Amino acid sequence: MHITGLSFRRGTSTVMGTLIFVGIMFTAVIPMFLVMRQVDTLHEMRTFELESFDDKREGEDIHVYVFKKTASTESLTLRVENWGDFSVNIDRIWINDTYHLLNDFKVQPMNQLDGDLTDFTPVPNTRYFIKVATDRGNLFFTESGSLYCNSVGEWETDLFTIYFTISKNQPPGWYDVVVRQGSATGLLECPPFSIKKTRHVLANDFCDVLEPRTYHVKIMKGSELIYNDVVTIHWPDGPRSATVRI
Repeated sequence: MHITGLSFRRGTSTVMGTLIFVGIMFTAVIPMFLVMRQVDTLHEMRTFELESFDDKREGEDIHVYVFKKTASTESLTLRVENWGDFSVNIDRIWINDTYHLLNDFKVQPMNQLDGDLTDFTPVPNTRYFIKVATDRGNLFFTESGSLYCNSVGEWETDLFTIYFTISKNQPPGWYDVVVRQGSATGLLECPPFSIKKTRHVLANDFCDVLEPRTYHVKIMKGSELIYNDVVTIHWPDGPRSATVRI
């Protein structure tokens, strides 16, 4: 009888131990597993959102123009044309080194939006370079060239411009640019310069030229040839600028 009672107690202890282990599994391990699964799901959702954001930022395709509203006024108009597949929100405009916030300037796909630039006062005998920033972090220069406020406070647009855009997919570093008249052996149009590109963002710069014509552009990154082609400014049958994108 004594041996039987001992075996019974041992069996009972084994069953109780199993029940306790199962209880721990249900109260600790399984909730932890569910939390880990939820964290993995949230991580995957966040990764998808970031990838979607990057795709839309890379796919932004807008064209920016700044011009006098009419021939008889000195007011300026900002026009943004959206050639992309999704809406683009312009949240600020840079005028030289100063930015101004824009409210409700959202351009729908395959559409354009105009807005008056009335929140800054131009300084006579000053040239202005204008670009806009989107809420996805892209910068776009105006394709209508720079603006010049003359000695009597009137706007003039006598310069022509070549804009350079280095996409975020290009590796970081310095990109050396040479612009010549007509061909690769033509006269230098402006002193050679370099554009600095950092990771995961666009890089932009520009070069003013004297007249509407064909220019040869060569871009090097170290010893690697990145771009070697001609661009043409077609004014007055087109904008006072041309754009090189790599």
